[in-house]
Amino acid sequence: MNILNFSSLPLWDLGKGKGRVSTILPIKGFVDRGHKVHYISDSIMQESGIFNDISVNRIKTPFAGKRIYLRIIAYPIILIQFLYAGFKYCRKYKPDVVYAHGYDTALPAFLLAKIYKARYVLRLYGVGTKMSVRFKVSYLFLFMAFKLRADAYILTNDGTGGDKVALSYGISPMKIHFFKNGIEKEWAQSVVNIDLKRQIASNNEKILLSVSRLSNSKGIDFIIKALPQLVNLNKNVKLVIVGGGNEERYLKKICQDLEISEYVIFTGALLRDEIREYMNIADVFISMNLLSSMSNPVFEAMICGTAVVALNRGTTSELIKNGENGILIEDDRLGELPQIINNLLENNEERKRIAKNGQRTILEQWPSWEERVRDEVDLVEKLAGNKVGV
Repeated sequence: MNILNFSSLPLWDLGKGKGRVSTILPIKGFVDRGHKVHYISDSIMQESGIFNDISVNRIKTPFAGKRIYLRIIAYPIILIQFLYAGFKYCRKYKPDVVYAHGYDTALPAFLLAKIYKARYVLRLYGVGTKMSVRFKVSYLFLFMAFKLRADAYILTNDGTGGDKVALSYGISPMKIHFFKNGIEKEWAQSVVNIDLKRQIASNNEKILLSVSRLSNSKGIDFIIKALPQLVNLNKNVKLVIVGGGNEERYLKKICQDLEISEYVIFTGALLRDEIREYMNIADVFISMNLLSSMSNPVFEAMICGTAVVALNRGTTSELIKNGENGILIEDDRLGELPQIINNLLENNEERKRIAKNGQRTILEQWPSWEERVRDEVDLVEKLAGNKVGV
């Protein structure tokens, strides 16, 4: 089976082996089943070449990596460039399936699927919310993506309600596949890296952890701005911020302005095994994601047995039950964040109870990445009606 992918995303969003894994792992799953995969992306983070046996073609388009409204202005040119790259591939290898990763690449994927009589799959990693500026600006792309009928819609259950949005556009429930991201369940058996803990907390400080791309939708500034009040309550803390992104300089400036830089460590983007080690030494994991905390860093903190404090946005409450397997904070209680964190830090037994319940939730209710990838590959193989050699 030949699979052609269109995307404005890189295979790894923070560099090879770093950041989001929900793109690379399913695509690698097709390769592991013996399928031929080609990935066309205009992300400035992506290089052309062969990666994990995935053939990648990075094309240059106007405003790649820039704000969505600029992409809309330049879209006719972007469309032509994606189509040109797609036609070049299709002349050599007739695709059986054409994937669009994101609503901005739906149109070229749809057109090529029609021309070459291939199956068309729309893969969305989230839809934002109607309250967000990004959603309003990108509404035209979203409208187009759902109006160009796909053979299957693979939507991530990231807490932004993608299944409900699809239904509101009249998509048949039979075509909607609302998948949770997977988790490395073996992380539940990880051990604490004592040397790393001593390096981060040389005076035996309590470790607070945030892991995400450093962008404005992640709400990391909320965590930083809560730190001065927390330090007044408990000076024995260190905040570790893992990740890279365009907000890094801004966030460091906030730390300087608030005179709390000595309490904050920015690690930059890390490899997966390094993230696991930080999860295991942390006392509390904090997610202030403005859209939803149904995200892999939260799942990973929970599987590692780290207590989670999260902003209750989107459908986060479907995962975290306040006071049972985590702590949920409503918008009108954000001012209480320092006290809530300190209460957890000072009550070891309560923190351990919440962490243990969180770990059990993920172990019992969440798929492994192997299961998640298998479900997607099985779905698309069935959709295409053929497997290797057929």
